[in-house]
Amino acid sequence: RFVRFALDERADTTLALLAECFDVLGGVPGVVLADRMGCLKGGVVANKVVPTAEYVRFAAHHGFRPDFCEASDPESKGIVENLVGYAKTDLMIPGLDGSGGEPFTDVVAANTAAAVWCVEVNAAVHSEICAVPAERLVIERELLAPLPSLRASIGRVVTRKVDRLSCVRFGSARYSVPVALIGAQVRLRVDHDRSLAILTVRADGRGDGELVAEHLLVAPGEAS
Repeated sequence: RFVRFALDERADTTLALLAECFDVLGGVPGVVLADRMGCLKGGVVANKVVPTAEYVRFAAHHGFRPDFCEASDPESKGIVENLVGYAKTDLMIPGLDGSGGEPFTDVVAANTAAAVWCVEVNAAVHSEICAVPAERLVIERELLAPLPSLRASIGRVVTRKVDRLSCVRFGSARYSVPVALIGAQVRLRVDHDRSLAILTVRADGRGDGELVAEHLLVAPGEAS
């Protein structure tokens, strides 16, 4: 099981978490079955979902075939729905003082708890397969395709020139980078957790370069 929390269902958030799932698995499956999420669905033709161009590029980068659940057919997504229910009852436990509600104050704390919970439940015998999922994954990992050498570019990516103050502008705000990059071109990428990653531009122009700075997004006119 792989369980994570998110603050929204945007495409960049969904694809970033899917990439994290592949990293945890240590490989890429041949087919990825998704619900008919609006962020991944470009349209429907003859009751068949047409994926968005961004999702197609992501799938081609990792080498899997995107597939979607059938409309109004709970059985086509029953395995995942069961896991959602399990996570709600076992991970999102109401407060012990009887107040109810989730025990998490933010998405970072929730995902830290989720990662620990996954390690715990994947080390116990699964009632359906009568095996330990973590041990089964070691065997089934041989059937997965290898992870791509470069992470897919997800989210908004722009190129900026580092000014004489060793800063770049984004969204009418300024973000500092190492002084050695003054005058150089860098890539800026907004990640799913609303942080701004600043990366060097690769010489071959492909993929992401080295991460040289990371900032939380700030309001227009501010500096970080």
